[in-house]
Amino acid sequence: MPLEFLFGRRMTPEEMLRKNQRALNKAMRDLDRERGKMEAQEKKLINDIKKMAKDGQMDAVKVMALDLVRTRRYVKKFIMMRANIQAVSLKIQTLRSQNAMAEAMKGVTRAMRTMNR
Repeated sequence: MPLEFLFGRRMTPEEMLRKNQRALNKAMRDLDRERGKMEAQEKKLINDIKKMAKDGQMDAVKVMALDLVRTRRYVKKFIMMRANIQAVSLKIQTLRSQNAMAEAMKGVTRAMRTMNR
């Protein structure tokens, strides 16, 4: 194909599947990394709140408590996003294995037909 270098070659469904699975796995790793950062920030906030409360700076404690609630909400959202991405990944794996089984059954059916002839 003369224009292949311009548009690239067409990917097979198997290649597209692998590429998408890799992208989903990367997204899950990124979400885990971000969630870990948020949880570390949450621990730091809790320690800061305790220190400020001990010093009697209640206005700062209220602001930090709001930030803590917000951080916890974000952590929960990251967990939900990861679960949704994982569900999509598992659905793709299920479809892939069902397709492989269907192909295998076609082969068995063909072999049985030739044996019966």
